[in-house]
Amino acid sequence: MYRQEIEALIRQFGEPRRHTCTMEISHETFNSWVRKISTGPVSCRGEVIMVIVRPNGNVLLHTKEFYPPGVYRLLSGRVLWQEKVQDTLRREVKEETSLDVKVERLLGLIEYEFRCQGSSLPFVSYIFQLEELGGELCCLDDAEGITGFREASVEQLPTVAAHLEQLEPEWQDWGNFRAIAHYVVREMLAD
Repeated sequence: MYRQEIEALIRQFGEPRRHTCTMEISHETFNSWVRKISTGPVSCRGEVIMVIVRPNGNVLLHTKEFYPPGVYRLLSGRVLWQEKVQDTLRREVKEETSLDVKVERLLGLIEYEFRCQGSSLPFVSYIFQLEELGGELCCLDDAEGITGFREASVEQLPTVAAHLEQLEPEWQDWGNFRAIAHYVVREMLAD
């Protein structure tokens, strides 16, 4: 199913730049990923990353109530096992921003392999570049915990990533994981 879905996305949105990433993570983080991917009604098989380009050319970042102070990052949302990637993208943009957007292209794919003590787990991020067309920026889903938005230029994304990589130890695996997409997006949008 994965290959067929990717082929369909490529036909519609163009060939993405592909990246692979192997990450050694803590036992606690690995178990958390196992739970996210394999159990429960909101288990997921990947995520969409929404690179929403605002009318001024900047990209939209967000923060959540439980993030460490000062942490902002690109928006993302879980691709549930029963969902198509495009359905996830539409749902997440609506829930998290309420903006009207146009999908410009499938910018990239990051295929992860999380490793811990001889075990591994795959995960994929589908990165979409979206053009903001209108609407009023606000989070429609209180369960998301979004407490603020800000913008960053494409050139500022490595600084955002570096901040994520420098989080305190209990956030380190998460910060390192989240930083990767910011570097990838900067590289792709700079070309």
